[in-house]
Amino acid sequence: MKDSAACACTPEVLAMCSFPKQKWCEPYEWNTALYQGTIFPCLNLMFYAAEEIPCSFLDSAGLSDREKAMNQISMIGFAINDLTLYLDTHPDCEQGKELMKDLLKKRLDGLADYAEKYDPLTQLSIITGNPASPKYEWDEGPAPWEGGLI
Repeated sequence: MKDSAACACTPEVLAMCSFPKQKWCEPYEWNTALYQGTIFPCLNLMFYAAEEIPCSFLDSAGLSDREKAMNQISMIGFAINDLTLYLDTHPDCEQGKELMKDLLKKRLDGLADYAEKYDPLTQLSIITGNPASPKYEWDEGPAPWEGGLI
C-alpha cells in the first residue's frame, strides 16, 4: 500500500480534453439531419471526408404513402432525440424549447395520422389515431419493423 506522501505525486498526464459549450444554431431540414447524424450544422465537423453515400430517406420516389409517413415520423423522432441531448445541457435555451414543443406536436400528429390511416405505432396513438373508435391491434401484424410496410 502506498503511503500518503506517494499519493501527493502528480500522475503522468496522458491526454487532456476540451469540450467547448455548444451554442444554438439553426437546425438542418429533418431529412438532411437524419442523413448527417445531427440536427445541428455547427456540430457537423469534417473529421474524415467520405464519399457521398445515398440515403433512402432523401429519395422518396417510388415510396408508398405509408412509407413516406413512416419516414416522416422517423425523421421527427430523430430530431427530438438529438434536440433532447442539446436541451439536457442547455435547459434555458428558448429556441430549443420552442422547437421541442413544435417537434413533439408534429410527432404526435404524425403518429395519430398514421394510426388513423394504417395501424397504431405507439400506445398513445391507439387513442389519438381515431378517438371515436380506438383499435387495439398490437397482434395484427406485421409491425413496421417486421416488414409491415411491404
